[in-house]
Amino acid sequence: MRRLRIESDDKCTMGIGAMIVFIGMIMFASIVSFTIIHLTEELTQHSENSAEDVRRDFANSVIITGAWVYDDYDDMLFMMEFGATGEPIARVDVLYVLTCTESDGDFFYRSAALGDSNGGSAIYVWEVGTDDPGTAGFANVNNFEPGARYFFTLDGGTQDDPTEDFCGPVHLDRENIDARLWLHIPNGPSTHQILSLSNGREIGSQMI
Repeated sequence: MRRLRIESDDKCTMGIGAMIVFIGMIMFASIVSFTIIHLTEELTQHSENSAEDVRRDFANSVIITGAWVYDDYDDMLFMMEFGATGEPIARVDVLYVLTCTESDGDFFYRSAALGDSNGGSAIYVWEVGTDDPGTAGFANVNNFEPGARYFFTLDGGTQDDPTEDFCGPVHLDRENIDARLWLHIPNGPSTHQILSLSNGREIGSQMI
């Protein structure tokens, strides 16, 4: 009678062990791949958010490059320059805040959109090199372009009484004080300028 030889379980055990190792390696590779993909997505999203924050905060910029006494009462003339990058900005979206404080602590302020007198005398906005307010048919510009320079006028007064001369050349000269002007623009940082009379309230004298 022929005797059948029973194979040892060793080969089976090795095969099962190899399969377990193989499956484990696949699972490990999957976990590593998922982690790498997840981290890459997070880094990409973070970079996009940071770039958007920078673009939103600094896409537009403006600086005040000059300021002068415009008349013998409370009007002032300013020149501003927009940064070369950014996008066109509507004039009505640019807000100014004019403030001053007397030596006794009395504080005055006035705020409106550029070109809006807010109840005071007419104020003007025009591009440097174009027709000024003395030209027939003059009209305020409605949009500011990147890289361009513009003149604008402001008059003194307060939010409650824009017909007064507070924070204008006469008031600054009378009280021997300075004023402060802020320009606020959309999608960009605000700019601030101290206004200090260089030659009293003489028309044409510089204020910065």
